[in-house]
Amino acid sequence: MAADRLLPAVEVEEHIYTFEPAHNGAGPMWGNASTCIVRLGEDVFASGLETIPDASPLNNVRWMLFKRAKTGWEVLLRDPKGRTREPCPLACLPDGRLFLSANPTLTDPSAASGPAAPQVLEFSTADPRAAANTLSPVWDGKPAFSEHSYRSFAADGLNRELVLFQNIGYTHAEWSFHDRSGKWSSQGRLQWPWGAGYEEPVPVRLCYPAVMLKDRAVYWCGVSDIVEPNKTWRAYKKELTGRNWDYDLRRLFFSFCPDIRSGKFRDWIEIASREKTGGWIFPCDIWVSPDGSVHILWAERALDERLRPKFFPEEKQTFALNYAVVRDGKVALRTPLALGGEGASSEIPGSGRFQVTPDNRLFVIYYCSGKDANGKAFAENRAMEVFPDGSHGDPVLVPLERPFTSFINATVRGGCAPAYILDMLGTTSLPGISYARVNLRSKILARFDIVTHRDATGSRVELDGSQCIATKGKVVAWRWDIGGVAASGTKVSRVFDRGGPLKITLTAMDEKGNRSETTRSVVLPPAPGDFGLKQWSAAVRTEAGSFVREGGGAIHVRNDKMGASGLSLSHWNTKGHWLEWEVDIPRQGDYFLLFHYATPENATRVLLIDDKAQALLNFPSTGGYGSDITDHWGFAKLTGAGVRPLATHRSRGRYRMRLENQDGAGLNLDYLDWIPAGNMELQDAAVPFRRVVDNGYPYLLPMRGILAPSRINAEIGHCYTVRLGPNYPGDGMPGIPPSNLRLFEDGKELGPAHLVHTEIRETGQGRFAHWKDFLYFSASDNSDPRTNGKRYEWVISEGAQ
Repeated sequence: MAADRLLPAVEVEEHIYTFEPAHNGAGPMWGNASTCIVRLGEDVFASGLETIPDASPLNNVRWMLFKRAKTGWEVLLRDPKGRTREPCPLACLPDGRLFLSANPTLTDPSAASGPAAPQVLEFSTADPRAAANTLSPVWDGKPAFSEHSYRSFAADGLNRELVLFQNIGYTHAEWSFHDRSGKWSSQGRLQWPWGAGYEEPVPVRLCYPAVMLKDRAVYWCGVSDIVEPNKTWRAYKKELTGRNWDYDLRRLFFSFCPDIRSGKFRDWIEIASREKTGGWIFPCDIWVSPDGSVHILWAERALDERLRPKFFPEEKQTFALNYAVVRDGKVALRTPLALGGEGASSEIPGSGRFQVTPDNRLFVIYYCSGKDANGKAFAENRAMEVFPDGSHGDPVLVPLERPFTSFINATVRGGCAPAYILDMLGTTSLPGISYARVNLRSKILARFDIVTHRDATGSRVELDGSQCIATKGKVVAWRWDIGGVAASGTKVSRVFDRGGPLKITLTAMDEKGNRSETTRSVVLPPAPGDFGLKQWSAAVRTEAGSFVREGGGAIHVRNDKMGASGLSLSHWNTKGHWLEWEVDIPRQGDYFLLFHYATPENATRVLLIDDKAQALLNFPSTGGYGSDITDHWGFAKLTGAGVRPLATHRSRGRYRMRLENQDGAGLNLDYLDWIPAGNMELQDAAVPFRRVVDNGYPYLLPMRGILAPSRINAEIGHCYTVRLGPNYPGDGMPGIPPSNLRLFEDGKELGPAHLVHTEIRETGQGRFAHWKDFLYFSASDNSDPRTNGKRYEWVISEGAQ
């Protein structure tokens, strides 16, 4: 009988908790392959970390135990007195017992580090709030445990047995085995492989392991984690970082013990290495199939980018999710499941996990990001099946609204039963830790695309449900709930005159009556109705990258943020750091202020115009700073005492606008729009503007700018550069007419323009070129424009762009 088709349907997406950074070198996902989520029947439990107020690192967090209820996740228990550093993994047994591995410190609260006492807490799933039974593992002697446990906790659910490994320094791991009779009956040491090939031979400490216990056999796979053994590389890294240490993470080792009661582990096998190119390897998962084959999954990067320019300039950077099979103590198969990078693909695979089903099908669930074949950025989770012969199927999208960038799953290694239900716990675009439940073999899958367009009256939302799939037969009905408004059909469209969050639910049905429901949310940008307007009039845009002065810090100007209008600003996280712009208002009137920004935390900025304080601006968290593949941009309005937008009256002319960091919170800024309360006509503007219409949203882009000294970079000789950004293309851009940018020094025009860079570098004296989106220029007297105290202003004449 043919196996069911892989058709992942997302049944639940939920946020569990947020946490304050503990700054102790760990975090909720630091435990890697030791799971913090388990499923017993219909019950799902998770462990988490809570930062203890006023506690000092390193032991400044405590464990929390969660259970998923009908109304969402609830906290069952918190550690009432213990302090620790690392996540506390879970295990479960079919008889209803739940176990949590803890490593409470024995130190005084004033101590940064010191001894710890490993313990396993036993709960009953029938009454998980009841006091736990503390199981104290029995060890071989008195090991000197500390808060740096790098521990792994595994369970054999069918045989009701547990094993705990915990590192001791750089030499070995201690282990203790809890048998089915309830005793810690066997103990021992797992000695690390010996790094005989290093310039100074040392034990190769292994960390972040994936461990499986099955029929009293233990299978162990970890990555090297020692101070950089290559002396030349170590010295160069110190030049870059200023640190004497930097860990390698580039050799993957495997060993196993046929019967843990004997304590006799087989010789180490090196599964993979990036020792020649200084790359990076990280273990993801391990599973033992019924025939005894050991399946190993790991992530791999070819090069250390810090070392690349000096040591490997000709090598290609690649990223892989790799898979190996070990049989009879030997590597029988080694192959990439997903590969990206230079010479491969622009789709970059991240880490992954195994999901094992009751009929022993093996699936790999992983994160992937990058750009698709059309050059569009994406970030998503995927699933693929790995077949017994080592081949694999095509990846299939796991249609999460918020994909997991890092996650663990309810795994057989934690005692969970094999299942087609995938329980995921990890990090998404939301702050903190989230959960998802995915059915890998649904009969029908509801999916839809959302496309939003801004137009003159608001936002047009177009929904397309044609991607819905039925395993057998056809999808015959589509029912929509769009913000509480019902609709039907494969494709629907609606216009909204106000911005804000919009929840959309699609229910799809096939010929046999099978249903699938999926919900997605989208945040619509501000619309005219939010400002009491019927339609947009052209706003005056102030690009963040056009600031003219700064003080109290050093901003970073970026051209790599997905969804940015042009250049954007980052690293604005110092209290008192201010930025100043010169803003030209072409017509007298009332203006609303709209900011396009991103921040993972709530932030405030003081707004001053011509040195007069106007308001304290609040920027709520957007979930992150964004990246080249993730869009975290949001909007904030200048408001009055309530939430109503506040208009500010401005006469025609030039103003100095300053924003000052009030609280030390980070904020990325893309642009500020001055939205007129009435119709905006250019009339006789003092400076040129270019009128731009972005999906029906009109704005005026100033065609002048002042070069902030902090933005000027020395190039070669007399030449200096400033990036003007993609909104100001110059010579050398396909399809763009020659630039007629004019450059002024203290009001005196410089030139000649359009010169080759060599002449600017060697001769200087005011020569310049507007090449692509950069300005290459020199001072009239060949002085340093960053320090000569002169004002440099550029203007692009009307019709130049």
